[in-house]
Amino acid sequence: MINNQVASADGRRGRPMVLYDDGDTVVTTAYFESGGRRYPLAALSTVRRAELASRPKSRQYELWARIGGDWVRLYASRKERVYGQVCRALTRAREYAGLA
Repeated sequence: MINNQVASADGRRGRPMVLYDDGDTVVTTAYFESGGRRYPLAALSTVRRAELASRPKSRQYELWARIGGDWVRLYASRKERVYGQVCRALTRAREYAGLA
């Protein structure tokens, strides 16, 4: 059985709080899920943002994290606004969990 409770830095326990959910990507105070893959927040040791441009007006925004010594792409989008929302949600989730 998976424990769906999360403890914040001040010791509060409860169900994970959902900070972002668009149906494919979900950010909670316990995990980040996108593209069918779920990662516990505590496993994301370093998080980096990347902006790639192959030609003008063709940008891809990516979110990467170091997990167990490997870099893993957590999320990618061509929509800057949506990407920003996901990044902000992950930042808030990590702060809430005492990881940032």
